[in-house]
Amino acid sequence: MRPTLLDRAIGFFSPRAGAERIVQRGVIAASTSMLGTGGYRGANSERGRRRGSTARARSANADMLPGSDRLRAEQRDAVMNQPIATAAIGRMVTFAIGTGLMAMPAIDGEALGLTPEQTEAWQLRIATDYDAYLSSKDPDAERKSTGYGQQAVVYGGAITSGDILALRVMPDDQPGRVALTAWKLIEADRLRNPPGVMDGGIDPKTGRQIAGGVEVDAYGAAVAYHILKQHPGDLVLRSADHLVPERIEAWDRDLQLPRVVHIFKRERPEQVRGVGMLAPIIEPLKTISDASDAELYATVLSAMLAIVYKTPGGQPMPEPDYGDGTDGEDGVAPLEAPAEPNQYRFESGSVLEIDSDAEVEISTPGRPNSNFDPFFQAICRQIGAAIGVPHGVLMLMFNSSYTASKAELEALYLKVRAERAWIGGDHCVPTYVCFLAEQVATGAYKMPGFFRDLRVRAAWCGVDWRGDGKISLNPAQEAKGFQTQQDNGWRTGEDITAELTGGSFRENIRRRGAEHRAWLAEGLPVPSQPGAAKPTAEPADAEPADQKKDEE
Repeated sequence: MRPTLLDRAIGFFSPRAGAERIVQRGVIAASTSMLGTGGYRGANSERGRRRGSTARARSANADMLPGSDRLRAEQRDAVMNQPIATAAIGRMVTFAIGTGLMAMPAIDGEALGLTPEQTEAWQLRIATDYDAYLSSKDPDAERKSTGYGQQAVVYGGAITSGDILALRVMPDDQPGRVALTAWKLIEADRLRNPPGVMDGGIDPKTGRQIAGGVEVDAYGAAVAYHILKQHPGDLVLRSADHLVPERIEAWDRDLQLPRVVHIFKRERPEQVRGVGMLAPIIEPLKTISDASDAELYATVLSAMLAIVYKTPGGQPMPEPDYGDGTDGEDGVAPLEAPAEPNQYRFESGSVLEIDSDAEVEISTPGRPNSNFDPFFQAICRQIGAAIGVPHGVLMLMFNSSYTASKAELEALYLKVRAERAWIGGDHCVPTYVCFLAEQVATGAYKMPGFFRDLRVRAAWCGVDWRGDGKISLNPAQEAKGFQTQQDNGWRTGEDITAELTGGSFRENIRRRGAEHRAWLAEGLPVPSQPGAAKPTAEPADAEPADQKKDEE
C-alpha cells in the first residue's frame, strides 16, 4: 500500500492516525482482492461481454405489464404465420387437452357420513351427468363449442396470450338449454385499467390497487376485474363507451361462487397477469421464420429454367422519353427521368432476347443449401427446450432410437401432467363446482349443507381430472410392466387406466362385466390364459354337466 496525498497530510498532523488509516486501507484492499465484489461472476457487470448490462431487479408486474399488448399481438401473429410457433401451441393443446379433461368425482363420503355404496352411487351419477353437460354446448355462452371443446379454447388462449377470462352467466333466454350455467370467454386484451389509473396505482373510487385491469385487496387477491365491453381491435367500434372498462366483482358473495375466473400461469409472487408461452422465444421464432422464407424463395428461384441469348439487332432496353423539344418553354423540352427502371422478370421456361452488346450475368445460388437444415434443427431444439416440448415431438420426427423416442415422450408427459394440473385447478374445478351448485339449487341433487357450510361443499366437490392416455411405443412390453406394478401394489388399476386411456377403471370393470355376460349368453368360447386349460363355454341356461349325468 502506497500512501496517498491525503494519507501524508493526515500523518503530518497526527502520525498515529495516519498509520492506522494506512493499516485499515490495507485490510480493505486485501479483503476485496480475495472475495471480489460477489460470489457469482454474473453479479460483476465489468466482466467481458456483460460490461454495461442494463438488467435491473424489478417486480413481477413491472417486468410483465409494460409492452404486454404488443407482446400478445406478436405471439398471436407468430401462431398464425410461423409454422414452428403453430406447431408448438398445437402440440401442447393436443397432448394436454386432446379430446378433453374428464371429471372423476372423488367425494369424501366419510366426512359426509355416506356409506361406500352411497359414495360410489353418487360418483357414478355425477360423472354421468357432468359428462353429458360437457358433451353438449351448454357450457359455452356463445353455443359454439362443447364443454370439452371450450377447454381447448381456454388452454390455447391462455398459453398464447398469457391469460384468458371466463365470466359465469345464466342465459335463460337461449332455447334448448338443459343447464343454465354457462361461461363467456373474454380475451386478455379486454382487461384494462379504468381511465386515469396507471398500473400499480390506486383507484380513487374503491381505494384499491389496480394493475393490468385487476383490482386486488391488501393481500393481493383479485377483488374485481375491469373489462371492456368490446375488443379494442374489433372490426367496428360500436360506441366510445365500449372502450371504458366495466367493473365486475370476482366473487358472488351470497353464493360464495366465482363470477369471473382468471386463467393464467403464475410464476412469481404478486403477479396479476400471465405471459404467453412463446414470449421468451419470440425473437428466435421470427429469425428462423425469416430464414425459412428466404431459403424457400431462393430454392424456387434457382429452379427457374430461363434462356437468355444475344443476337445482333435484338430488342434493346427501352430508352426513356425526353420529349421532342417542342413542349417546354422557349422550345426546350424539360428533362424527365423515367418513372421506374426497366425490370426483367424470370419465369419458369421463359426465353429472353437481348442485344449482342449487352452483358448478362446469372448467379447460381446452389440450392438447396446443405447448411440450412442443421441450422434450422439447432434453433428448433433450443425452442423446444425453452417451451418444454422435446424436439422430436415438436417436429414429429421420431427417427431416433427407440430409447430416445421413449425418453422424449416420457419427458413430454411430465410437462403434460403439470399443464393438466394447472388448467384443471384454474378452469375445470370452478366449472365443476358451479355445475353442482346449479343442480343443488334446482333440487336435482340433494346435498345437505352445500350452500351452508363450505367444508361440506368441498367434501361434495372433490374431483380428479383425466385426459387422453399417452402414446405407447411398445404396448405389449409396457402392459407387462403395468401388470407387475399393480400386482405388487405399487400402482392402482385406476391410476394405470387413467395413464393409458384416460378412462375409469371401475367403469371399465362394470362395462367389461356386462360384455362378459353377453359373451357367455351367446355361447362364445371364453379366452384363457396361456398354459391354462381351455374351458368350454356353456349357454347361461344350460344344465350343469354333473346334474345331466345323474339324470341320465
